[in-house]
Amino acid sequence: MKIIENAKALLNLFKDYRSMNDDDLADFYQSKCDYYQNYVAISLVVGAFFSITYIFSDYLLNGTYLPTLIPRFSILVALALFLVLINFVRDSKLITFLDFALAHCIVLATMWSIYHLDIKVHASEGFIIMNVVFLTVGFVSRPRYTFLSSVIFILEILITNTFNHYPNLDIILALQIPVGLAVISSHVLLTLYYLDHYRVRQKLELAMVTDPLTQVYNRHLLEKIVTKNALIDAQEPIAIAMLDIDYFKQVNDEHGHYTGDLTLLYIGKKLSTETHGDDYVIRFGGEEFIIIFKNCDVNNACARMEQFRRDIEAATDTPVPFTVSVGVSKYTGDFAKSIQNVDSALYKAKNTGRNKVVVV
Repeated sequence: MKIIENAKALLNLFKDYRSMNDDDLADFYQSKCDYYQNYVAISLVVGAFFSITYIFSDYLLNGTYLPTLIPRFSILVALALFLVLINFVRDSKLITFLDFALAHCIVLATMWSIYHLDIKVHASEGFIIMNVVFLTVGFVSRPRYTFLSSVIFILEILITNTFNHYPNLDIILALQIPVGLAVISSHVLLTLYYLDHYRVRQKLELAMVTDPLTQVYNRHLLEKIVTKNALIDAQEPIAIAMLDIDYFKQVNDEHGHYTGDLTLLYIGKKLSTETHGDDYVIRFGGEEFIIIFKNCDVNNACARMEQFRRDIEAATDTPVPFTVSVGVSKYTGDFAKSIQNVDSALYKAKNTGRNKVVVV
């Protein structure tokens, strides 16, 4: 049955969620926030403006606009502050805080308005409507933040009851608690279903930067690094190597392109195996590969590539015997310039006998 299948899917997503470490969770919630924040921000702005229109219902209850005029329009101050601050924050936790802060300002402006109403019995309906605001903000937040917000909302009701004297406080709480639990449950489900979307997007992003033949990174990732100069703030030493299979055209001509592809696959797997987890192995084009060694100085990188070159030369499990030439350079702080340096080193290696490592 479809219900059983959905339950199993949710259980698998929950297990996936529970397996994530703190860094994975931070990235996941940042992605969730980035995805939904425009919707949430626009909804909050619209909701804040529409909360002012309750002044017409205030008129029906009081027979005048004046008592609730300032409380209703006070939300514009919070809204203006929100619109200014939201442009300067990128962290999901800060964004969520600002979203919830504006949502609670809408609630407080409503409670302030209720204080000036002669008939307060309809506060329960207004508070139920407020849950729609919290439901919206929950799209960018963690479920526990939504739970905390619901608790704060109940505390706001209890505190303001000391001067608003809600005639049906018991009804308000009897309605608010299950509605709050429903909102929290909805956000738990939303989080799990977004995790499914997040995993699919991760696979697509990985596919975009992965070379299908060698299963190492492709030039799309390199272009991102160059465009963003992504390593510019790195504190640890970084070295870059460029590797080229010697006489690769001859391999294709004598043994066929299928063997050539197997050779490329072999070198890609071996590079992935013999580099560290935070290093980048990139197929630069054809038979050329770029290796970015993080937390590694140029001398260490040279030694590692020299050992790799010797391993390839002595290997007995290669599709055909072959050797490699390698150029190595330190990262200068400018990625494009570093690539030029390492390319020059490789050019020198290829033009001075091949099957060697040359360092700039």
